[in-house]
Amino acid sequence: MKVLKTGDNITNIPFNEEMIRKAQKWAKDLGSLRNSITKGKANIAARVAELALSEYLGTKPTDNFNHDIFYKDQRIELKTKRRTVKPNSSYDVSVAETSFHQRPDRYCFVSIEFDRAEGKGINKKYYDIKNIWYCGDVSLEDFESKSEYWEKGRIDKSNGFKTHVAMRNLPISKLESTLIN
Repeated sequence: MKVLKTGDNITNIPFNEEMIRKAQKWAKDLGSLRNSITKGKANIAARVAELALSEYLGTKPTDNFNHDIFYKDQRIELKTKRRTVKPNSSYDVSVAETSFHQRPDRYCFVSIEFDRAEGKGINKKYYDIKNIWYCGDVSLEDFESKSEYWEKGRIDKSNGFKTHVAMRNLPISKLESTLIN
């Protein structure tokens, strides 16, 4: 299996309107997840990412609480960030402390680029998906050993983001690209 640094290989994943409609229905039926940082406001984005990546990989979402996709005998937990720009290798990926109970074989990180956003913090609303970006993946063990723990309230000096919950962060440049290569 070829492994590439994602900083060299952030990949655009195709999506379609049917995926968005399915994600909207799924999110409405699901409501707010326990331990959700956004109180369910990011459910549509997370589900669109799961549907798009699953189709790209030729599999289906699992709807399992502890992992989103089962692919090549691996339990994959997908973590999605909403943005208004294409991610680059200096950006961080994150796993919130409220998700530390999940024990997947690999984390996979996706960013959804929207046309625009309004508001601030967890109340920010995003509109019109432009692109879905596969940023990379990493084994659970590597993520735990290589990522940095950030306490709730820490401010990222590079962009002014204030953490809403404690989390572990890792730069995209430290990820692998094993799932799609």
